Formats: sequence, structure tokens, C-alpha cells
Amino acid sequence: MDQSIAFARHVEEIVSAAEGKQTTRDPEVVQSWLRCLNDYKLDPEHKGEARILPQNVLRQHQQEAEDLMSIARFGMEDLYRRVNSMGYVLLLTDAKGVTVDFIGDEKVDRELKRAGLYIGSEWSEKNAGTCGVGACLTSGEAIVIHQTDHFDMAHTPLSCTAAPIYHSDGALIGVLDVSLLMSPTEKYSQALTLEVVKSCVRRIELANLMNSRKSDWILRLNRTSEFLGVDPSCAISVAADGTISGLTHGAHQLFSKTQSLQKPGIRSFVGKPFEELFDFDFNEIPWLVNAETPGEQALELCDGQVIFADVQAPLRRERAPARFVLPKPLAEIHGGDESMQSIAEKAARIVDKQISIILEGETGVGKEYVAKALHASRKKKGPFVAINCAALPETLIESELFGYAPNSFTGANAKGKKGLIEQANGGTLFLDEIGDMPLVLQARLLRVLAEKEVMPVGATKPVPVDIRVISASHRKLKSLVDAGQFRQDLYYRLNGVVLGIPALRDRTDKSWVIRQIAALVSDGTLLRFSKAAEEALMSYDWPGNVREMISVFELCLALSSGSVVGVDDLPEHILN
Repeated sequence: MDQSIAFARHVEEIVSAAEGKQTTRDPEVVQSWLRCLNDYKLDPEHKGEARILPQNVLRQHQQEAEDLMSIARFGMEDLYRRVNSMGYVLLLTDAKGVTVDFIGDEKVDRELKRAGLYIGSEWSEKNAGTCGVGACLTSGEAIVIHQTDHFDMAHTPLSCTAAPIYHSDGALIGVLDVSLLMSPTEKYSQALTLEVVKSCVRRIELANLMNSRKSDWILRLNRTSEFLGVDPSCAISVAADGTISGLTHGAHQLFSKTQSLQKPGIRSFVGKPFEELFDFDFNEIPWLVNAETPGEQALELCDGQVIFADVQAPLRRERAPARFVLPKPLAEIHGGDESMQSIAEKAARIVDKQISIILEGETGVGKEYVAKALHASRKKKGPFVAINCAALPETLIESELFGYAPNSFTGANAKGKKGLIEQANGGTLFLDEIGDMPLVLQARLLRVLAEKEVMPVGATKPVPVDIRVISASHRKLKSLVDAGQFRQDLYYRLNGVVLGIPALRDRTDKSWVIRQIAALVSDGTLLRFSKAAEEALMSYDWPGNVREMISVFELCLALSSGSVVGVDDLPEHILN
């Protein structure tokens, strides 16, 4: 197309957009055009050359941006290695739009300088019109200004992809811009470039946060745990007094959504108490250091959403954190056994997080007892509803779990009935022997957990529920998934953390368990054993675990004639 015709059409389109006529341009581009016309009084018919600052002025900008340049340089070099073969050049500008660092191909050095893709070039919107750097600085968001998106016709051969760089205190300190001298006509060709630039800026902001907040706690955050240690989406720093001291732009965007605020300034989060953003006690942060499982890494935001955190302790701490104190119910699930102590400690770290737990162990090891201890240790109180999935008849399990609407089937209660899931609203739902749940009901349970609502049988409107799910199985659910007997998607929904309860024969606190069960079954009267009887109890393997011990002690209580249970009072299979 003839250059003069293209120029005329470009000017006509800008003027037409300014008059409010419909255009296919992105709204961000049109808004920039309007600023150029109305605020900066730029002339769309003017063909301006790129502005390159003199060396003495450039040096002053570089000195002021020294910290930004040192932090960003490594990320820029890594990015350039990936995109240089496609003809891209990289510009790092300060908050005024001046290019303080640059990486490009020396073979086309003269062409780059003429186009303004060079160190010392000034790309503010006020002077250069609509461009990647200028529009990014003004909007504060990543943007692509592609070819004729540019206000000045002299820049229309360029394609510029830019992302803002924020300091940990919230100040916009610069822009990373990736540009092409010549690019494909279609703007969508730069979509992947935009994501790559944003990813590079995330790493630059994270490096800056970690470098400037070495004496604070650093929490690297991600929506999923899989890429947490590799590529966190955002990060925050927390001072010793428990207040937010810094955050990346991604964290600012995350909290803006969770706090339901309309474009709040990033500084509005700096200085806020940690507990205003997270449903978690700041004093327990030290126990997240070196957390390995998703359950240990999970944090609950104040709006109920779950995010995963990789925690780095301050380089220097004035004092060690206070010793972690187990909640009383969890501290009382063992008498010194190391494996049970480990389970209690791990459970205590996740007890108040909205993440599902699977308890695995042989039949009778006390999985429901541990589940109740978990429930009793929560700060948020509510009902504890236990469901034995193996004991409910398949014909009744659906109505028992989900409830039913009035007169929804023959024999149904005229007033309807709340299901067990709805009865657990606000508390804990314990699904014992979850592996025996029919596949068709597994699909319905998955929907309840995903959408946080339950649809009673015969109802037309779902009921919202807020439940913490603890599942239990005497078989390993992963093996059932591999065998096609358990839904994989439900398994990963339930599999926040797996706690393996040891068999009674493997516990080192068996004498403590004997005393606890004796007190439980004696109902106020002290059930005591002779030394020989206790030795026999300690030597027995207890294949039925705690459940078998309860039955044996109840029998001993009924059969013993004296105050002490002797060897002769024990069942024969115990002695054998």
C-alpha cells in the first residue's frame, strides 16, 4: 500500500476513534489515543523521530535506576537468549520512560537506533505518543502495542510488548519492553511474547523483593503446589511485627480480588496485619519452613480460597520462634510413639486450613478417633458428622448423604430430610471407608466438594455447604485408583495430605494405649491387670488393633470376679 494512503487512513482512524465511532482496536489503545489528543495535544499527522537523550542526561537516569538495572539484567539476558533468534530486542526503562539498559543485535545497530530501540531512547506517552512503554507506564498493566496501534506513524512498523516492574513497596519503577523492527501483521502473533515478558518481570520483582527484604519472612505463593518451588506466581514479605512489608504486583492483584476492592493502590496492603489477608496465625509461620507436602504448604485466604506457600525465613532472627504447642486433642492421641507424634505435629499444622485429609490404616487403628481430635482442635467449631460408607445400603446412601426434597419419592418424609453432608455444614464431614463408596456417588461427591453445594434428591435448587472433609480407608486409595475402583479426580480432591495411622502392634506406646482403653471401658471403675496379664497383652499382636482391644477389655470387665484381671481372665486366643 502506498505510504501516503496508509498515513491518511491511520490519521483518519485516530480521529474517528476520538469522535466515539466504533473501532476494532483494543480499548487500551483507544484510551491512549485519546490521551495523546486531549491531554498531550499531539498531532496525528506529525511524523516524529525517536528521541535519544544525551549521554550526560542518560547517565543521571542510569544512576537513579542502578538497583533496578542490577536486579533486572540477569532476567533480561536469560530472556534474550530465548527470543533473539526471532529478531526481538529488549529495552529496560525507568519510571519516566527512559531506556537505561538495552540488549539487541549489533548487526542492525543503526536501524535500531533510528527506530528508537536503543539505550537512551525516551518512550513516555507524552513525547512518543501511543507506544508499548508509554501506555504501560500510564495504565500500570502489561500491554501489546502492535504496528498501527502506535499513535505516531513513524513507529507503525514496530511491535512492542511491555510489562511494568513494581518495587516491593508498590512504586512503579520501570518497564521491560520486547520489540520487533518488523513483525507479522496479526496482533495475536505477540500473545505468547506477552506471557513470556510477564513471566520474566515476575522473576525480576521476586528477586527484588528477596534482595530488599532479607530480614523479613518471604512467602512465595501459587494457586497450585506443583510449580510452587519452580515458578511462583507472586510473593510477599512479612516483617517481624506480623505486618505485610512488601509484595509483588501479582500479590497485589491477588489480594485486590480476595478483598473485593476496585483497583486499590498496592501501598494499601503494605502495613496490613498478616491475619487480615490470611486465615492463619502469623506466629505459626516458622512451622511452614521446609514444608514438603501440599497439605503443609496450604494457606487459607480470608475469603476461603486456598493458596500454597513456600516460606523462607529471615536471614537473621533476633530470637528463635516459640516452641510449637500442639492443640490438646491432638496431643492426647498417643503416649510417646514417634510415628503418632509425627502425625499429631503434621495434623496440627494443617488443622485450620481448608484442605482435605485422608487417614489410612488397618481396620480398627482408631482413624475416627484421630478425625475427632482433628475436628476438636480446629478454631472454627461446628458439627462433626461421621459416615461409614461401607455400612450404608447402596439403595439408601444417596438420600442419606444428600438428603431429599419433600415427597420426592414413595415413602419420603412429607417435610423432606437434610442429608448428612448438609448436617455437617460449618463443621467436619468424616467419610469412613471412602473406598467402598459406589462410583456413581463418587461423581456426586466430587461435585459437592468442587462447587461447595449439595443438591438433595428431587430438589431443583442446590444448597450451599461449607465443610471440611476427612476421609478414611483401610486400603490405599491410590491402589484403588490404579485398579479403576476409585475416581482419580475425586482422589486428588481428597488427597490434600495423607496421614498413615500405624497398627497397634507397631506402636511403642502400647502400655499407654492399654491404660487408656482400660479407663474407657471401665466406666468409672478402674480396670486393672496383673503383671502377668499385662505382659500377655503387650506380647499379643492385636490384628484387630484398638477395636479388638476394646472388645477384649469389655469381656474382661464382665468376666473378672476380682478387682484385678489375671491371666486366667484373658481370652484364650490372647494367651496362645
